[in-house]
Amino acid sequence: MSYTLQKPYTQIQKADFIVLHNHQNGRKIEETPEALYALEVDEIMQDGEPVQNPNYAQEQLAAVKEAKLQEINTAKEQAFKAGFYFNEKHFDCDDRAQTRLSAQFAIAKPDTDIIWLDYDYSPVTFTYDQFVQLCNTATNIVSAIEFLTGQYMNSVESAASTEDVNNITPNYTSDAINTFLLQNDNE
Repeated sequence: MSYTLQKPYTQIQKADFIVLHNHQNGRKIEETPEALYALEVDEIMQDGEPVQNPNYAQEQLAAVKEAKLQEINTAKEQAFKAGFYFNEKHFDCDDRAQTRLSAQFAIAKPDTDIIWLDYDYSPVTFTYDQFVQLCNTATNIVSAIEFLTGQYMNSVESAASTEDVNNITPNYTSDAINTFLLQNDNE
């Protein structure tokens, strides 16, 4: 239910009305030739009168979905940035690391060792077979993160309520990724 300050009103009354309803309570202020209105979040002005916004629920759901998709993308990027562990060493798996791994793998030779930098830029020496395992592990981790992201995004898109959207929690912990990988190995 909107609040109304009928004209004529003084500048002090107008300022008090705006401070109370907009500044303190976040209501949108609309002015017509007859009055000043403070609209609730689910109201709009129509033909100079405040009315319930018939699209409010849909607009809120769309906004919550958009925020959740952003949250998922942020969590995904953090998971890539966090990297992974291989043979007790920490390694990158962000876009740059994926590109570098692919390039190094393309030129690697089976009869030579490969020196690779870990997450903290310390050199680690791998045999060719160990480096292949590192690349496979990185690929599996990246794929798991991408597949989990797809599942989360599909859940958001199919959610019918803001409660459903809010119940979606992106989880890219090592446990979640390993569970995903184990499930897919068993299929």
